[in-house]
Amino acid sequence: MGSVSILSVMLLVCLGILILTALAKPLKLLFRILVSAAGGGALIWVCGKLGLAVGINAVTLVIAGILGLPGVLGLIALSAFL
Repeated sequence: MGSVSILSVMLLVCLGILILTALAKPLKLLFRILVSAAGGGALIWVCGKLGLAVGINAVTLVIAGILGLPGVLGLIALSAFL
């Protein structure tokens, strides 16, 4: 391997590290929202089995994903009053 090849590989590795570092925070946020939405969907499903009628759809999963447990509890309270 010549010196130009070694420098090219080093440059590409550094560029890759910079890209991963720049994307780390948005990916972490997206992962947190997805995990929260999955947990909220599971909680809504359990509440449905217990007799509380809250539908599982895209809107309720987005609310559960962004707001977390308070959002799910708000959906349950809202369904009790409506």
